[in-house]
Amino acid sequence: MEPDHGASVEQILRRYPNVKVISTEKSFMFMRQFGFHPDSHECRIVAEGDTHCFGKHTVMFVGAPMVHWPEAMVTFDTTNGVLFSADAFGSFIALDGKLFADEVDFDRDWLDEARRYLTNIVGKYGPHIQLLLGKAAGILDQIKYICPLHGPVWRENLGYFIDKYDKWSRYEPEVKGVMIAYASMYGNTEAAAQALAAKLCEKGITDVAVYDVSNTHVSYLISEAFKYSHIALASVTYNLGIYPVMKNFLEDMKALNMQNRTFALIENGSWACKSGDLMQKFIDEEMKNMTVLNERLSMASSLSGDKAAELETLADALAESVRTA
Repeated sequence: MEPDHGASVEQILRRYPNVKVISTEKSFMFMRQFGFHPDSHECRIVAEGDTHCFGKHTVMFVGAPMVHWPEAMVTFDTTNGVLFSADAFGSFIALDGKLFADEVDFDRDWLDEARRYLTNIVGKYGPHIQLLLGKAAGILDQIKYICPLHGPVWRENLGYFIDKYDKWSRYEPEVKGVMIAYASMYGNTEAAAQALAAKLCEKGITDVAVYDVSNTHVSYLISEAFKYSHIALASVTYNLGIYPVMKNFLEDMKALNMQNRTFALIENGSWACKSGDLMQKFIDEEMKNMTVLNERLSMASSLSGDKAAELETLADALAESVRTA
């Protein structure tokens, strides 16, 4: 019943007075909340395991609560093996005329958008996705197509995408590497973040991605945080606090139930350097199953030459942690 799926229900009810409405009990509640009028039509409430025959096709309904609304269910066509998966197995970006996942270079052009879709929309509900995957496992040999309501249809290599969903919903990183996210006011914290990236590459850790949290939409930051095993946060101190965009990134990671990552910290402050302690406090107290490396780079205004040893130590610790992850 999220409006990008169910907004046309009222028009259908108005135009087709003999229509039969088949849905979950909670979905009917939402229809009424949106001002639709299903009760003047024939309504059938279905639940987990119920079936309905449309003639040639018989479908089975499977509950998928919080993937990603509480009333959601998916529908399995037992006649030809099509799983109509609702928001599950979806992706951002337009199809551009292509319908099937095997018609595109999915790893190159779609994987990042599929991860961004899942992590930002359903990321908070990893256990619910795991529950749905468990149900799907029971009929996996019968599923021939996966038809999500966003993104391409899957008819080949279904296990590849199911494995991605399994990893994302268990908060398991895809890649042993480092995401570096920085919040800089005058460019000095950015310079430290780039210096750390260079040091990591010198040490053989080349799967490194650097992002400016002030100029990168948070949905991309969240997607990359789900991708990488390690996250380095570099923030200036602002009014004795964490720079607001960095604080927002931390809050969004918390809101989406992000967990099981290792963090490294870079802090900067010209007269009262507080951001590092505050970021560590947030990670330790507000997030789940996170590790913060003891090594930290602390700067006063800029990355001066006497901080070379601190940078080296932080890069060594981060590189070793990635190798042993």
